Formats: sequence, C-alpha cells, structure tokens
Amino acid sequence: MSSSDRFIEEVREEVQRDRLWGYVRRYGWTALVAVLGLVAFIAWSEYRKAQAIQAARALGDRIIEAADAEDPAARAEALGSLASESGAAKVIVQMRQAAALVEAEDTEGAVAIYQSVAEGSGDPIYADLAALKALILQGDTLGIDARVAVINILAAPGAPFRPLALEQKALVLIDTGDPDGAITILTDLIEDSEATDAMRIRAGQILAALGGTAPSAPQLFSEQ
Repeated sequence: MSSSDRFIEEVREEVQRDRLWGYVRRYGWTALVAVLGLVAFIAWSEYRKAQAIQAARALGDRIIEAADAEDPAARAEALGSLASESGAAKVIVQMRQAAALVEAEDTEGAVAIYQSVAEGSGDPIYADLAALKALILQGDTLGIDARVAVINILAAPGAPFRPLALEQKALVLIDTGDPDGAITILTDLIEDSEATDAMRIRAGQILAALGGTAPSAPQLFSEQ
C-alpha cells in the first residue's frame, strides 16, 4: 500500500470514529443501553434455544430407551412415567404405552389409556384411532348401544378409519342377529375404494361364512 493510500485509509477510519462518538454524544447512554440490551437478549435467546434442544434430545433418548424395554409391563410403566413430560409427543407415548399393556395382557389398563386419548383435545386422527382400538379391545363386554354409538361416529363419511369402523359395525350386526345387514355392509366394504386389500379379504371371508356372495373383485384374495 502506498503512503497516499495509507493516509486516505487512516483518514477514513478517523472519520468513522468521529461519527461513532458523535452518535454517542448525541444519544448518550440511551444508545449504549439499547445496544447492550439487544446483545443480552440475543445471547439469552440462543441460550434458551440450546437448552430446549438439549432437553428435547435427552427426553427423546429416554423415550426410545423406555420403548425398547423387552418386558411389556416394564415398557408400559417406563412410558407411563414419561407421558406427562413428553409435550407434543405425549399422545404417541400414550399409544405406545397402551400397546405395551395389551402385550402384557392388561386389557383394562390399555382401554383406559386409549379412552383418555380418544377423549383428549389432541390430533383427531389419534383420537379416532384410540377410540377404535378401545372398541375392539372391549368387544362383547361393551353394551351394544355403546358400541353402535362409537361406531357411528367413527364410520361417518370422511372419518379416517371409516372402513375399519364399518367392519366393526358388520360384526355388531352379526352379534345382534342381523346377518342380512352385515352382508350389505360387507358387500359395500369390498367395493369401497378406501378399503385395503386386507380388509377386502376379511370382508369376503366373513361374507362367505354368512352365505353371501362376494362381488367381483379381482384382487380380493391376492394376499392369501
């Protein structure tokens, strides 16, 4: 750098310092406090963010460890102890806990958790799934009217698990001595675009057992 360039650079830096001190003299401590406050707020926000990430990772590790327990009863107990602090993941932890209780043959405990999820204010998809699982687990122990009331809600048009609910409705009609009504539902279910191949297979098998005739469906027994 030549002497003239160095001189120009020094003059520019001096002008910038003069401007800075001019702002300080003009606005006084207000500007300094504002700058310090902004820096402190940014530092605090970054600290809180880092703490939240660390806490979420630690909780996730604990949930994974609990879900990996070999004994289903121990798994259910460990997941249950984490549900209250799981935040947005609470419903998932509860569903895993209920599944572990089913595996541990604690049907009553599983039903209680599924019903809690179904009656909660969380995601409607989880609520409907939990209600359906509770319904299936209770089976004949639940009164016909109560079963039908739940099924009618789950089988409403647009409901995420409508085909499964219709399948349960057909079983209820069989239990109540209305095989013709069950045949109608099962026939419609086989032709339902929302039904999976597995559902169509089950519907066809039940339909055959009732003496009905399955509609033409080339893929009906494709998974046998």
